[in-house]
Amino acid sequence: MPAYLAGMDWQGRIFGSDRIWGADGASRLFVVGAPDIAAGPGTGRVCPESLPETPSGFHLPAMGAIPAPDRLALIGFLALNPHWDGVAVVVGDSAVWATLSAREIIHQQGSATPEIARALGLDDAAPVGMDTARDRPERLPLLLHDARSASAKIGTLLGAEIGATRTLWLGQQAVVIGAGALAKAYVTALREAHVPVTETDRTALFDKGFAALAAQTL
Repeated sequence: MPAYLAGMDWQGRIFGSDRIWGADGASRLFVVGAPDIAAGPGTGRVCPESLPETPSGFHLPAMGAIPAPDRLALIGFLALNPHWDGVAVVVGDSAVWATLSAREIIHQQGSATPEIARALGLDDAAPVGMDTARDRPERLPLLLHDARSASAKIGTLLGAEIGATRTLWLGQQAVVIGAGALAKAYVTALREAHVPVTETDRTALFDKGFAALAAQTL
């Protein structure tokens, strides 16, 4: 089969979703997020040169603490922005700060802020008042105690995280990969710290991610 046709001969599926990407009846199937596929290293190429293959298809593993669907979104983002370097903030059950350079992740750092926010019922609140916690993240428990509203509490949590990760984003641009109010809150927190940040549509990047995987594995 000619390469230009082989590049179209793929189908993508994300474990747990009924949606199907790509061509009906395609000979190559890419599966993302299967629970029996072990995570790969947390550093290295975002779009792998090869994928583990089982009778059910080619599988994209998680990358360190970055779940496989979020890795797929990152692959799609880099396919659209091939020369982009900076820090990607992946917001899901937890948050992962990933430093990107030359289409590789060179460092990862996880954060429990989303877990804490959900436990306190703050994940839908819009953050306010982040300055003090950003400047003094070591005072987080005390500042969180004094915050009275949900918006002030989530602002305190995010302000402290932004302050604690200063060495990761200082002088960098950022992209937030995620969905929902908490991902938007991270965008707000980064912008208030004067970080140039791109807010992405995570789901819209999946198609580009699958296409990049198919092209990489021809």
